[in-house]
Amino acid sequence: MESGVVYAGVIIDQAHPSLDRVFHYIIPTELKGKVQIGIRVQVPFGVSNRMVEGYVVRLDTAADVPNDKIKAIDRVLDDYPVIPQSMIPLISWMKEEYHCLSIEAIRCMTPPGLRANIKKKTQRLVYLNDQGDVVEERINYIARKSSYMADVLRLLVQQDGIPLEEVRAVTGAPLSSIKNLEKRGWIRIEQQEVYRNPWNYEPDIGVQPKVLTAEQRLAIETLEAALTRGYGKFMLQGVTGSGKTEVYIQAAQKAVSLNKQVIVLVPEISLTPQTVERFKSHFGERVAILHSGLSLGERYDEWRRIRSQKVDVVVGARSAVFAPLERLGLIIVDEAHEDSYKSDMQPRYHAVGVAHKRCELEGAVLLLGSATPSLTDYYLAEKGTYKMIKMKYRVDHRPLPPVEIVDMRKEIELGNRSILSGSLYRALADVLQKGEQAILLLNRRGYAQFVSCRSCGFVVKCHNCDISLTYHAYDKTLKCHYCGANYPYPRVCPACGSKYIKHFGIGTQRAEEEIKKLFPQARVIRMDMDTTSTKGAHQRILRAFGEGRYDILLGTQMIAKGLDFPRVTLVGVIAADTSLHLPDYRSSEKTFQLITQVAGRAGRGPRGGRVIIQTYQPQHYAIQFAARHDYVGFYSREIEIRRQFLYPPFSHIIRILMMGEKEDDLIRLAVDTRDWLKQKVEGSPVLKQGLIDIGAYSAPLERINNRYRWQVLVRIRPDDIYKQAYHRLMDECLERLMGVKETTIVDFYPVSLL
Repeated sequence: MESGVVYAGVIIDQAHPSLDRVFHYIIPTELKGKVQIGIRVQVPFGVSNRMVEGYVVRLDTAADVPNDKIKAIDRVLDDYPVIPQSMIPLISWMKEEYHCLSIEAIRCMTPPGLRANIKKKTQRLVYLNDQGDVVEERINYIARKSSYMADVLRLLVQQDGIPLEEVRAVTGAPLSSIKNLEKRGWIRIEQQEVYRNPWNYEPDIGVQPKVLTAEQRLAIETLEAALTRGYGKFMLQGVTGSGKTEVYIQAAQKAVSLNKQVIVLVPEISLTPQTVERFKSHFGERVAILHSGLSLGERYDEWRRIRSQKVDVVVGARSAVFAPLERLGLIIVDEAHEDSYKSDMQPRYHAVGVAHKRCELEGAVLLLGSATPSLTDYYLAEKGTYKMIKMKYRVDHRPLPPVEIVDMRKEIELGNRSILSGSLYRALADVLQKGEQAILLLNRRGYAQFVSCRSCGFVVKCHNCDISLTYHAYDKTLKCHYCGANYPYPRVCPACGSKYIKHFGIGTQRAEEEIKKLFPQARVIRMDMDTTSTKGAHQRILRAFGEGRYDILLGTQMIAKGLDFPRVTLVGVIAADTSLHLPDYRSSEKTFQLITQVAGRAGRGPRGGRVIIQTYQPQHYAIQFAARHDYVGFYSREIEIRRQFLYPPFSHIIRILMMGEKEDDLIRLAVDTRDWLKQKVEGSPVLKQGLIDIGAYSAPLERINNRYRWQVLVRIRPDDIYKQAYHRLMDECLERLMGVKETTIVDFYPVSLL
């Protein structure tokens, strides 16, 4: 510790806005060597001086309070700082960027097990105190008195340091015999920590490096040069099956060879097993896993392995972006377009945003990988924010699978009311007969209730916003959730006059039942939120399917990405329209990404493959471009629509979500907040220049768990100067809303407006 430092600036571990500041404490002489930045301490707090935990974020030579008012730190809680010094600036950045409390940011950086005081897992090991002839003599001597005691000694001669339970199990010796040997001083029993390993599969460490394609070589050379220089932002756009993972692995190997560490983020826990396996086979024990599917103990142990720098590579879902690595050299974000990188809890951070900041602070390289980058990221790459690396061909030049679009309106004309078209039914029958495998995607998330005509495919949209209307069962009306307009439910189709117009949607469970009815001999496994809620479920389902124990994998969007099964020769999208008509300006983008991603699961083996997409809107550009695997074509079309309607990236949307049990009170609060914001904007030239529009509307999901939901949407110009001004305005707004009984959430970077 520097000389002259007397005070520690501490953030108290209490999540309350009034306590969200740094409190100064005196560092007692006996703790001078132990108190460091990032360390966890216990301090007296408040009038009653009750002991609370806190984190040291500063060391100061002066304090802002007179000395007689400053209390002293009581004790240091760990042997080492739990937050690396390089990550301290991230705390205040997150506070400003995501409108959270400092302690909420800190909790992202520490494992839940730390606060829950999870203990190290230990076991008792039995050791011999002496070796050689002495032990032989003892065995001969004791065998006359107790065969058990002799057996224990014989076992320990063969292998020393055996868990006590195993010694008892192998020899059958009672605890008293072992204690007797300990009392004689012949053996000792020691407590030793057991590492809780979340990964109980043996990876194949002898993996030979792959023969690289020319595109892979070029990508790796570009990244290796950046890693040698330090800091750089890259976007790797590679078609599905172009070998992006191999590029990640070789870039990580380069980073490790330069004595740097790597974070690899995957969007879903379901993708972690396959990614971990690939990295484990290259880096072995030097890989750690971090995600919410681990037990508290496993997560705590993995975090401690990372914190003590016993790890080179961390693989995990979004929270792994906070892995406490001290020599960070590379962050890889796989499938970087995915919404699951956004936290839906406070702090509402986006892992890509945090990765950006960490790379900037720690001089690391950022690599975003995707076959279908988000429109905004691709736009930024075109503007030069990212350096673009493209991989246009599959490994071995395998063709991307042919895509057939089935017009479900024609199926209805033919009298087919099943969820499977004739084409998909015949293709499934063929796959089953040949002993191959199929993946069926049903992207219905409970509430995609839009109204469409089954004869002509017409979808009822808002006249003002070009966003599909949402059907509300309780009052049978259609609503726009962007501008608040109401429309009556049409009796006949406004476009063709058919009476086959209705709201629709089907769940995975019903789809599973129907497929089993049509193919009683097929072995079907379902993968959705219901079947994957238990620990390790993702791994079990994917392993069982990969080993060929099932013929058909049916699931929601979690099956669409990153999975690699060579026996899959057919991919079917049961209803491509469900995500196309979510009341969200990104619905076309989401649909294009989903279909392109799931189509990429077919034909990854020598047998090739095909994709069948069922839709009531076969002519929609998102479906047409996805069928042609044409990202640039889709981007060019969609970016023009965004430009015309001033949707992001040509604007920035801020969402203030409000929830409460009394709808009238909630509407009053939303309207009042909107009016207050308008008034504030009027009084400031910068805010006024930056504003596009502002409004209060009911949320598309009007009620969840008997709580009504309203939102105030603020759309501003995307320049940094306006964002900064509106960040400050949102801080004021939060302060103003602090006392209200309704729940209010300010989300400065919403990925969904549902």
